Amino acid sequence: MTSVSLLNLRRTPRDTDLDVMGPVRLVRSARDIRRVRSGDVAVVDLPDLDRGAAEELRERGVAAVVNVAASSTGRYPNLGPQVLVGAGVPLVDGVGTDVLTSLKDGDTVGLDGTRLVRGDEPVAEGTLVDATSVEEMLSRGRNGMSVQLETLAANSGEYLRREHAMLLEGVGVPELATSLAGREVVVVLPGADARAELRSMRRYLKERKPVLVGVDSGADALMVAGYEPAVVVGDIAQMSDRTLRVAGEVVVTGSRRHAESEERLERLQRTSVGFPGASGSEEAALLLADARGARVVVTVGGFGTLEEFLDSARSGGATRFLTRLRLGAKLVDAKAITGLHRPRFTWLQVLLVLLVALVALGAAIATTPVGAEWFDSAHDWLSTTIEEVRG
Repeated sequence: MTSVSLLNLRRTPRDTDLDVMGPVRLVRSARDIRRVRSGDVAVVDLPDLDRGAAEELRERGVAAVVNVAASSTGRYPNLGPQVLVGAGVPLVDGVGTDVLTSLKDGDTVGLDGTRLVRGDEPVAEGTLVDATSVEEMLSRGRNGMSVQLETLAANSGEYLRREHAMLLEGVGVPELATSLAGREVVVVLPGADARAELRSMRRYLKERKPVLVGVDSGADALMVAGYEPAVVVGDIAQMSDRTLRVAGEVVVTGSRRHAESEERLERLQRTSVGFPGASGSEEAALLLADARGARVVVTVGGFGTLEEFLDSARSGGATRFLTRLRLGAKLVDAKAITGLHRPRFTWLQVLLVLLVALVALGAAIATTPVGAEWFDSAHDWLSTTIEEVRG
């Protein structure tokens, strides 16, 4: 997969309609994705495009994605290209970084095959990613996964040495007004799967009434599903004003607790608690639930396979791995909950079932000669008893 330099592109008139057309939105990091609007052509600088970023781009309704980097370098089987191609979003790969300086937000551009054009002027050219190339990317990534696992092991040792007090003893984990001790806690992570998983958990949520914790944009997913988070954790820039007003408590992690966040919270008349020790929002939420005595922690919108873990972990893989290891058996995926949870029966439901069974049994007995005679006798006795009571 190679990119073509701007210097090698010639201005040529188009004799075919553009495949896609729309305003440019420059995305230099994953945090910039929140600026993307429906119909935008997202020009991104996201090497090894992961599933979370791809799902957010898809959810925001991008017309196309043009990556200045390689969407898959072969280091591990990242799932971002598969998400976009599977959703029918055109993905042009490896166009080179020059396009980031030659375009600005709002420029109208189009895709003409593998070329990005502005009017009749070619701006960049790359490689169109299709289903076949996605399979090739995944195959290369699986071959390189062993190196990623070795790196993960080395980084885990370093992180454990640096943060052992927090991981092993909960040192630095903030206090909460919300009681989690002995309770079930549902942690909703950002991701497109979160809303679907919340729908499948409705009976569980209604019956068990767990403490609801929203992480980053997962807090808004809770609100959309009709639930109010008791605690929100992470980057408040990814949360709506409505969510922040409704949330019981706000926990801002690490470097994200900056002046802009404080000003916004002050405007909303909300206060926050800082969690400087955790490296990511997800890790902070899980460690918070564990340190404050949660009995069970259910993650919604998380990953289920080794490939998904490596894809979601990025440079924070060591912290994510050790955090989950710290929670151990109390950590449960939402998919397991929906598969194992069975509804509770109330006494009223049991009585109704018994009543239906007795009526059915009586009807069946009355169809036999002996049963009919018994049924008539019982009816006469009941009528006589009622008359005596009235008299």
